[in-house]
Amino acid sequence: MTVQDLLAAAAGAGLAERIDELGDALEAGSPDHALAELSAVESELEAAGLDAADLRAAAVAARMARPDYGAVLGAMEDRLADGDMDEGWGERPEGQMYLQSLASSLAPLAGLDVEATRASARMFLANFPAVSLPFGDVDERAANWLARLHDSAEVRTSLRDLLALLADTWAGQHPLASEQARRWGAQPVPGDPTADAAWMRALVALVRSEL
Repeated sequence: MTVQDLLAAAAGAGLAERIDELGDALEAGSPDHALAELSAVESELEAAGLDAADLRAAAVAARMARPDYGAVLGAMEDRLADGDMDEGWGERPEGQMYLQSLASSLAPLAGLDVEATRASARMFLANFPAVSLPFGDVDERAANWLARLHDSAEVRTSLRDLLALLADTWAGQHPLASEQARRWGAQPVPGDPTADAAWMRALVALVRSEL
């Protein structure tokens, strides 16, 4: 059974809302809660006679198909459709702003423990000044520290896979933006976590939410 088959079967069994709720739990970035919700929904699917082997992937796919992701890609599409944007746009400040918006939502789906990372961010913010020239503002400094402290090659690789999945999900409606998301997802995972643009943008967004 493919992911799409599972989503269709779950909808037919009246369990589509439970798949959506699991997607929300995964995106919240609390591993314990997500694991409990995954187990609960698996039991409900199996009780309905459905194979729940691909449940996590199905919940992620359902979450990424919701309109909030489409809205971000739609805004990107409008900018890219102007015609004066080259392939380097994604690495410039405006492109990185959109990457940050996407990566901050996708990182928990990729496995980032948001609760633990937020706790580390609060500890950093409590101990360092907001501005410390020449080392930069606190959000970037904190993100650099968090990038190493919570580094996970598995999460960073999964984050790229999700950017590619996002591109596949919205390619029909937002082809230019989806191609840009695919380019971000195709970038190799650097050994240095602070050189990983998607990872860093996700962490900067998390730090700023604590300021």
